[in-house]
Amino acid sequence: MVLNNFRKAITCFSLLCFLAINPTYSKAQPILTNPFAGSYFQPSFGINMGTIFNHEDFLLDFGLGFEELGYDFSASLNGSFRPYYKTVLLEESDNFYYQLQEKVFQFSIDLEKRFYFIQFMNSSKVGLYAMAKFGYFYGTYKGLSEDRNNGFAITPGAGLSWQFSKISRINLGYLYLNQNPSSNPHMLNIKFSVFINKQTANNLEE
Repeated sequence: MVLNNFRKAITCFSLLCFLAINPTYSKAQPILTNPFAGSYFQPSFGINMGTIFNHEDFLLDFGLGFEELGYDFSASLNGSFRPYYKTVLLEESDNFYYQLQEKVFQFSIDLEKRFYFIQFMNSSKVGLYAMAKFGYFYGTYKGLSEDRNNGFAITPGAGLSWQFSKISRINLGYLYLNQNPSSNPHMLNIKFSVFINKQTANNLEE
């Protein structure tokens, strides 16, 4: 019950941020742009935080790394984890399963490319993104000294991206996270990103 309420609270908060951060954004005149066209090189430092969830599971995700705002590309070091123990089934042999209490962790290099096709006069942009997590995934279990569900994994994803200011962005999309055979790999991913470079730092000081 507590977990379900926590999921609902996180989801509602994220959607409110996505839709109602500033009503003036919706009044700005939209301009269609070429999603494959680049701009000049704009390197920035980025911080991101988000959730990965479905009706069976919930993970938190945090990262920091490189943001390239001119060509809408980012690379970051991320850590994801389930903040509670979940009951899972692990196969020991044919038709023989263990029921265990599991926590999971993933450390990854996240690569993301965005394709914005609508831009507003107030610097807000809307488009699509494609990404992948390249990392190491492992689970820990109550009552077992060994980590049984571990290995390297590639986790692809895609969805909608909204850069609603010069220093922040939110993504909402799909992520294929294959944890173990008993878990549903189809997840929703909500991620909020903040990026700072010399120009944005000067704007904040002003």
